[in-house]
Amino acid sequence: MIVKCVANSGKNRPGIYRTLGYTNQLVFHVSPGKEYVVQSMALWGLHLVLLLADDAGRPNWFPAVLFRVVNPHLPPDWAYDIARHDSRGLRAIWGYKEIVQNKQHNDALIDRDPDALRLFAQIAAATPMEIARAL
Repeated sequence: MIVKCVANSGKNRPGIYRTLGYTNQLVFHVSPGKEYVVQSMALWGLHLVLLLADDAGRPNWFPAVLFRVVNPHLPPDWAYDIARHDSRGLRAIWGYKEIVQNKQHNDALIDRDPDALRLFAQIAAATPMEIARAL
């Protein structure tokens, strides 16, 4: 799936950012007008968030309202799971196998664990923009 960034701050959407734990002043490291390949999606509380490589190439979760869908096709190897009773508010997740099946992988990405970052980079490299467009 490919998305195009339409905003990179909470300036015009204050309510949604506060419920996700962000401030209105936060500026996300994505660029309006730029397209990104989505690596995973999750339902966090009542909000859809997207995992993608930011402008610095780091994996980060972003509110889906920052983007519009350019290519809706999902990779055939994605997995899905309903997260029941997750204390952090995760309700569902779908994306590459490791992030769905290994609950510690997402935490490791957030903590910038070198092994998790390396795996994310390999997965992202396997679906560059050209391949994502062809899905």
